Amino acid sequence: MKRLLDIGILFYKAVLTVMTIALFIIVGVSVFTRYCLNSSLGWSDELSRFLFIWVTFLGAAYAYGLNEHIGLDFVVDRIRSEKTRTVIRLLGEICIGVVIFVIAWYGWDVAISATNLSPALDIPMTFVYGVVPLTGALMIVQNILKILHWIGRLRTLSAAPERR
Repeated sequence: MKRLLDIGILFYKAVLTVMTIALFIIVGVSVFTRYCLNSSLGWSDELSRFLFIWVTFLGAAYAYGLNEHIGLDFVVDRIRSEKTRTVIRLLGEICIGVVIFVIAWYGWDVAISATNLSPALDIPMTFVYGVVPLTGALMIVQNILKILHWIGRLRTLSAAPERR
C-alpha cells in the first residue's frame, strides 16, 4: 500500500510539474508573439488561465498534505501542556475539514451546473471548474488522515501521565 501511495504521489508531482512548465512556456510564447511579432495567439491567454487555476488548486492540495500552508503554530507551540496543544490541533483540523467539505460541495455544484464552453478553446467549463471538487476530495482524505493522527496522538498522551 505504501508503494502504491508513493507511486501516486510521484505521478501527482509529475502532473503538477508538467502543467507548471506548460504554463510558463505558453505565457512566454504569448509574450514573445505579442510584443516581438505584434500578433497574439488567441488561445494562449485562456489556456494559461485554465492551467494556472489547475496548478493553483493541485498545488494547494499537495501543500496541505505536506503541512506547508501558512499557520499560526507559534501560538499553539507556546502552550505548555502537550495534551492541550494536541486537542487544539485536532480541533483546528476538524474546522479545516468542514471548510474543505463546504468548498468541495459547492465546487461540485458549480462544476456540474456549468453548461457553457470556453470561448477560444471550446473546452467545457465543467472541466475547468472540476478541479475544485477534485482537489477538495483529495484534501478531505488528507484531512481525515490528519484527524486520525491527532486522535491517535491524543490517545497516546492520555495513556501516559503528563509531565510539567
